[in-house]
Amino acid sequence: MSQDRYLALLRAHARRRPDHADVVQAQAVVIDGRRISLWFEPAGPDADPDDGQLLCRTDVARFPGGPSNAVCRLLLQANNLWAGTHGATLGLRGQDTVMLSAARRIGSLTPATLDALLASLQVDALTWAAQLTRPAGAIRTDADPGLLHLRA
Repeated sequence: MSQDRYLALLRAHARRRPDHADVVQAQAVVIDGRRISLWFEPAGPDADPDDGQLLCRTDVARFPGGPSNAVCRLLLQANNLWAGTHGATLGLRGQDTVMLSAARRIGSLTPATLDALLASLQVDALTWAAQLTRPAGAIRTDADPGLLHLRA
């Protein structure tokens, strides 16, 4: 069963990263002060158990009045081919919080690749937080090609 594989992966990750020793119980890790939540989504009843998904997400920025149109436009641009997100997706959690989330097939992960995924998510969230929380008017509606890892 892939739920067992998910839990085994978390236990192996905890052995690899002693600072994440409680990952199985907490279903989350904290990297440089940023909480990344983890959970498991099983594959369909007729699918290979290794097709279950590990999902992870972290909050990027909070906008008490909701994100501006410019922020929403930038999120759409970033999600086009996952540019600047290493395969993760930027979205809204509730009315006011931008989050970054990723999903990976449980059968494709090892403790090392899980560690790399979590580290990448943390770095990308930090990068996007800096971009999205610029002073009013400083967020460009034509996204910076460097941020989106595009060549001009």
